[in-house]
Amino acid sequence: MPPEPIIVRSDGSTVTGMSSRAADCTLRISPRELTFIRINHQARLQLEDIEVVIEGRFVVETSGTAHQLDAAERAGLGPLLALYPCRLASAAVNNNATLRLGFDNGAVLVVPPDSDYEAWQIIGPGTTMVICVPGNSGELAIWR
Repeated sequence: MPPEPIIVRSDGSTVTGMSSRAADCTLRISPRELTFIRINHQARLQLEDIEVVIEGRFVVETSGTAHQLDAAERAGLGPLLALYPCRLASAAVNNNATLRLGFDNGAVLVVPPDSDYEAWQIIGPGTTMVICVPGNSGELAIWR
C-alpha cells in the first residue's frame, strides 16, 4: 500500500488523506444536475456542489456510439459538451479505478486510469476529494 496522501496548502499546513482500493469504495454523488462544463487543459463538469475533473483520455457513449475523447484536444469535445443540460443518474468506480458516470439522457462517460497522471478527480461536497492515483493499481487517494 502506498503512503498516505498529503496535501500541502500554500500557508504550509498539511492535510493527510487515506489510500483506498477502488474496489472498496462506493460513490454517492447522484442524482445531481449538470450545471455547467468548463474546458481548459482539463474537462470539468460541475454537478451542483460537486466538480468532476478529467485530465486525459475518456469516452462518452451516446446513442450507441463511443466517442474517444481527450481533455487536451478541445476541438473534439463536442460529445462532452452535448451532455449539457442533463442530470447525473449514476456514478461508480470499478476495481481498476475506472470512473463511470451515467446521465438521464442515456449517455455514459467513462474515464479509465492513466499510467502516468491523475486521470480524474471528484471534488466535493464540502472538503471531500477523491483522486484516481496514477498507474493501474486501482488505488484512490481520498480526503474527507
